[in-house]
Amino acid sequence: GQCPICFMDLIPVRAGDAEDEDAPRLTLSKRARELARVETSSVERRKLAHEIRMVGKVAPDETLITYISSYIAGRLDRLYVDYTGIMVRKGDHLAEIYSPELLVAQREYLVALDAVEQTRTRPAGESDLGAASAGTLSQLARRKLELWGIPRDQIEALAETRQPSDHMRIDAPLTGWVLERQGYTGMYVDTGTRIFTLADLRSVWVLLDAYELDVGFIRAGQEVEFEAEAFLGQAFKGRVSYVDPVLNASTRTVRVRLVVANPDLRLRPEMFVRARVKVEVGERGVVASNSLAGKWVCPMHLEVVQDGPGKCDKCGMDLEPAEKVEALGQPVSDEPVPPALAVPQAAVLLTGTRAVVYVETMKDDQPSYEGRVVDLGPRVGDYYIVDSGLTEGERVVTRGALMIDSALQIQAKPSMMQPATATAPEATTAEMEPAEAPKASGYVEGAMYHQHLAPVVEAYLALTAALAGEDAGKAAAAANDLRRGLQSAEPHGLTGEAVDLFKERVQAIRAALPAPDQTSIAALRDGLPTLSGAVEAYLRTFGHDRPHAVVKVFCPMAFDDKGASWLQVGETVNNPYFGKKMLRCGEVRGTIERDGEGGKPQ
Repeated sequence: GQCPICFMDLIPVRAGDAEDEDAPRLTLSKRARELARVETSSVERRKLAHEIRMVGKVAPDETLITYISSYIAGRLDRLYVDYTGIMVRKGDHLAEIYSPELLVAQREYLVALDAVEQTRTRPAGESDLGAASAGTLSQLARRKLELWGIPRDQIEALAETRQPSDHMRIDAPLTGWVLERQGYTGMYVDTGTRIFTLADLRSVWVLLDAYELDVGFIRAGQEVEFEAEAFLGQAFKGRVSYVDPVLNASTRTVRVRLVVANPDLRLRPEMFVRARVKVEVGERGVVASNSLAGKWVCPMHLEVVQDGPGKCDKCGMDLEPAEKVEALGQPVSDEPVPPALAVPQAAVLLTGTRAVVYVETMKDDQPSYEGRVVDLGPRVGDYYIVDSGLTEGERVVTRGALMIDSALQIQAKPSMMQPATATAPEATTAEMEPAEAPKASGYVEGAMYHQHLAPVVEAYLALTAALAGEDAGKAAAAANDLRRGLQSAEPHGLTGEAVDLFKERVQAIRAALPAPDQTSIAALRDGLPTLSGAVEAYLRTFGHDRPHAVVKVFCPMAFDDKGASWLQVGETVNNPYFGKKMLRCGEVRGTIERDGEGGKPQ
């Protein structure tokens, strides 16, 4: 006949199947495969392409920012540049400063020049010692003026006219744009007071934020394509020159820097940009493409890359082989990376602590589907990299895997949610998925055992809400309320085996509670997965008398990406494991109705 639920053909039990009674294996007829719409795909080695998307903004190149400061104390009598944003060329006049100290320094220089001229008029044959001393003094006096920032043409004019001046002109040392102006006419300044900030914007930085999950795929030297909000549809390109070694704890991102040529000045500081980089990934998630292999890099300025030895054009340091530059933060090698053994993402069933795929094999000339636990590497696009558990050439189910898994559950065989007892891993703090709980004598509306467990259920829901809101006081109070509620939990109205099952479920909740002295948010979060599993097991067995269903939510990132579930009120995700940091991180996995039956999210 056919299953009244899924209309699949019923399978006869044959004597030869006894040995497979506990094996996660299912044999389907041709009609059953058609009804389940089973599709398979071959496990192959592939060169996977992973696309990383990032956002960020344009910023001035810090290596091209210059402060224009006063070398002497005085008064700003004139500003040639009196507003921000103006472009100045190297040698353009910026300001004029009055300082009495200039007169003293200039007179010292003139006296030294006079001494040099007097030595030249002496009769021939006299000692040249005085001439050498006079020359040295004049050079020192001139050097003093130069170190004060007095322009060369002003010094030459002083030597020619012999007329000292109490004003000094400040010229631009480079071509750039005035980003900030701190000086004003008539303002008195001290030595070192900043007057202007100049930046050369013909080269800019693009600062991007990469999510924590993508950091392992980013390498210095990778080409990045991005577009700015002001020029939608126009692609700009740059190369990764730096990856921040420190993670931003509040945003869980890492700063990535590009150095981008900007000769037409279209990219302006603070512009918002969207970027993407395509990465080729090989075996075990290793980035296969590395454009720095065989190159020479400056250890101080990683954006300076050449094909051979040389000097850095920014700092003058010797370039080093990229393979020896530790600042790059990742190994550089020109050895080819083997393609990765990968399966389609649709073939993998994730439970939080395990990954299961169904492998197609032939049995009695009919396809048989065997559940297998595999170790996965990172997800790259639409594929998962396989570390172990599968071999090249095997075929895995990419469509219909859940139908096969459901059929195994009906037959009480090991499945995705019910692993084999002999191989089931011990429960961890990361995820406790309760097995299908046996029902009691039946859900009874308004039964006494509902009234006795209602404080426990409500205290648990208050605990998850308090952890999501990061309210330590409410969380500790909810844990205490839960502990007190368990003291009065009695199986009123139950008889026979249901009494023992009730006590077993309540004891599991009591054992999952943290110790009374462990009331911190961290301690309560550590014990929440086990506690959630125990509460869920009770609710699926005996139900509840709340007016609305209890919602089950799963967070795949909890406990270092092992994943963990919890129960809450309503379908708006309120993550108790991360709180405000990632409050909406999670996926609604279903509901628990009043009678304990599972439901689907609305």
